[in-house]
Amino acid sequence: MKTQLILAAAFVFLLTSCEKYLNSGGQSLSGNQHVVGEVDNTFSMSAVPGISNQSAKITALKDGISTIEYTCRIDDANLLEMAKYIPGTNFVGNLATGGGKAKITDQGIMNVYDEGNLVLAKWNASVGDEYSLKRGANTITRKVATKSTTDDYFWGWMMIKTIGVEETGRGIPGVSKIEYQTNHKFGLVAIKAYFEDGTSKVVSIYSTN
Repeated sequence: MKTQLILAAAFVFLLTSCEKYLNSGGQSLSGNQHVVGEVDNTFSMSAVPGISNQSAKITALKDGISTIEYTCRIDDANLLEMAKYIPGTNFVGNLATGGGKAKITDQGIMNVYDEGNLVLAKWNASVGDEYSLKRGANTITRKVATKSTTDDYFWGWMMIKTIGVEETGRGIPGVSKIEYQTNHKFGLVAIKAYFEDGTSKVVSIYSTN
């Protein structure tokens, strides 16, 4: 159940960002606009008990930056408490909402935060490549852990190539690391959360575009 909240933190880019970082410092990402980042594209996720009415949608696209808005209903009191640690999340009762920005091109995916840019994946990356960004008291670090040379990852109804990126340092209680699976055609396809008690959970992600 925790994984859906990790999705809210990691996929929906919950802090509003500043476009100035695209042209002054921080990490950069080139390429042409990808359809996944176009306005009105929606995302669906595999079901998680305790979470309902979840939705994520691209609501704006300006200068290559997509604005994403997210909402879900959290029916479990423990999950509501955990959600308080996700920056930028707002609540009305048990309805959680958030939003943020990302650059999504045919060369990769990059989060755009107030503090700067943080690459999620570049399609020409090599295993061992690292990206990091300090946000408040935390330094988020992402490292390319795997890169497929054949269609070896089962997603939906097909086998696809993926780049696996491991993230540490987000500072969510009970979570040791997060693993992203990304694909050059479909974008972010899965998030796996590893918990400090030794368990893990996977959420698959599907895009309308």
